[in-house]
Amino acid sequence: MAQPQDDLDLNTDDANREELVNNVLELQDQLRALISRVDSAKADHHSLLTENQMLQKYINNSLTSTAVFGAAPGVITGNQGNKS
Repeated sequence: MAQPQDDLDLNTDDANREELVNNVLELQDQLRALISRVDSAKADHHSLLTENQMLQKYINNSLTSTAVFGAAPGVITGNQGNKS
C-alpha cells in the first residue's frame, strides 16, 4: 500500500517542478523585456544629452556673436558701467 502514495508524491513533485520551471521561464522573459526597455531608455538619454549639448553650444555661440556685434538695447557692458 505504500506504493500508491509514493507514486502520488512523485506526481506532485513533478507537477510542482514543472510549475516552477514555467515560472522561471516567464520571469526570464519579463527580465529580457525590462532589459530591452532599459537599453532603449539609455539610447534615448544619450541622444537627448547630445542634442542638449549641441543646443547649448548654439546658444553660447549666439550670445557670443551678439556680444561681438554689439549688445542688445538695455544691456550694460563692462565699459559702460564704469563711467567716470
